Amino acid sequence: MKRPLRIAFLKPDHGVNGGLEAVVAQLERVARQDGYDVSRLSVDMRPTHARVADLDIPRHVWDNSPEYFSYLAAWDRFELLDTRRFDVVVSTQPPSFAVNHPRHLALFYHHHRVYYDLADTYLEAGYVSDALVHAEATALIRELDQPALEDVGWFLAGSQTVADRLKHFNDRDNVSVFHAGLIVGRELPAQPPKPNPTKPSVLTVARHEFPKRAELVVAAAHLLNDTTVSVVGKGGREGWLRHLDNQFARAQLDPATVDPRSLWCTTGRDLPSSVGVLAKPSSKVELCGRLSDDELTQRYSEATCVVAPAFDEDYGLTAIEAMAMAKPVIVCNDGGGLRELVDHQVTGLVVEPTPSAIAEAIERLTADRDLAAELGANGLIKANELTWDRAADEWRLGLEQVLA
Repeated sequence: MKRPLRIAFLKPDHGVNGGLEAVVAQLERVARQDGYDVSRLSVDMRPTHARVADLDIPRHVWDNSPEYFSYLAAWDRFELLDTRRFDVVVSTQPPSFAVNHPRHLALFYHHHRVYYDLADTYLEAGYVSDALVHAEATALIRELDQPALEDVGWFLAGSQTVADRLKHFNDRDNVSVFHAGLIVGRELPAQPPKPNPTKPSVLTVARHEFPKRAELVVAAAHLLNDTTVSVVGKGGREGWLRHLDNQFARAQLDPATVDPRSLWCTTGRDLPSSVGVLAKPSSKVELCGRLSDDELTQRYSEATCVVAPAFDEDYGLTAIEAMAMAKPVIVCNDGGGLRELVDHQVTGLVVEPTPSAIAEAIERLTADRDLAAELGANGLIKANELTWDRAADEWRLGLEQVLA
């Protein structure tokens, strides 16, 4: 009897379990259902030793450029993986595409972004102290990546935005767009849930990291009249969000006139010692932290609309989750994959990335419930098109490309 095809999924381990992890797990299930022998090969992206290619890196040197050296260390480990027993390898996050294999399918959502599409923004935000060092690191990472990306047999790009990046940075056109399923592990509701008819509410769901831009929503909340804003998520910028909320509530910052870029294009590290100590005046912002799936579903069902403000997003699972719950989505015109998913005044609203523009869009949807319902209903139709059956077919076509 002919043995089943052996497929290895290569996955950097960042110690988190988010949307991409769920997508990879779902594709592994699809592959097993198709009769393939599936394995997962992981590399820990949190090295315990400052070491690259058998060279010890002085700790102060490593700590001065942790993004660079940790990437090199992981790149080295993926390149040295013994994958000869597998018929196909499927790389996921960078730098798993460094693997050597003749049949290589890449599930590609982004490069190491701080050295590609976010290189200039990362520098502007203050994450790098030396512009020349950052420029040199950017050039070296791109030079390292290019031959490996040229060896990939086929790319399944998470959005057209990602496909365009592959063309721009690497001149790759052996790419098709992969539309991940709606909500991994959930079913669409039989009937679209209705928002709370008495008190409008707004929901934002995002990791509190750069450049998800939850800061814009916090600022917008302080321009609203009678609407509460729930911000779901955790991350390294949570203290910064609390600080901004406090400043807006105390009228120490004006959300209508503050430079929007100064809110999010910053490290968020320069916090006063009083953060978390001073009592905050009444605020319309609720920082919810992490919620269970059931709690998050309830929040979606109660929301009047959902705001997804991220900058140049790779895909935009939040928008899909919102549309699956028949909720209109507000995204920004520089939102990348999020902008692809939302048709202005059809499934949501597309606005400038400013607190004032976001607040105006929220007020429009909370004041005109008929419009919100219409956009939400259209969004549900869109969500119904993004099924895992469709995603599985796109995956199979990509697999056929590397097996041909």
